[in-house]
Amino acid sequence: MQRLFLLISIACLTIFFAPSALAQNTSFPLTRPLDLWSLARQEPVAFPSKEGEKCRYSVQIDFSKAYISGVGIIAYTDNQIAGSVFNEFGVSALSFSYNPQKEKVKILSVAGKLNRWYIKSVIKKDLKKLIKVLQEGGTSYKNQKYNITYTFVPLAVEDEITE
Repeated sequence: MQRLFLLISIACLTIFFAPSALAQNTSFPLTRPLDLWSLARQEPVAFPSKEGEKCRYSVQIDFSKAYISGVGIIAYTDNQIAGSVFNEFGVSALSFSYNPQKEKVKILSVAGKLNRWYIKSVIKKDLKKLIKVLQEGGTSYKNQKYNITYTFVPLAVEDEITE
């Protein structure tokens, strides 16, 4: 656990001090400073529709007394859609796969407090409906019965950092 926090601290220092190191013409591993505004300006892909395509999302799942936020990745591989939601520290909250031919969702893993059969059943049904919403270009789905809101906002990501 201490190693994880050390790695996170090093990553944060690298991101925050990279522009100042480049301005001083010192040797630094990054070729240019990170431009977060350019990431926001790019047009994101709403949902993977072809083999090998990936989409990244800013995810927030709101429950009545708690919420989960983080980053979600959905990829189209092997005639299936695989997805994962993890928080800012890299801890996986939810992993699933969706078979478009059978229209079935399979939950692969969930975080500790959500790992109950009755909760996984609700999440499974909601993910199936959420995938339909995402395919139509929407960004959120609300389960009225249990007051759960799923929000998946597409993120724009640079393909490559070039020199």
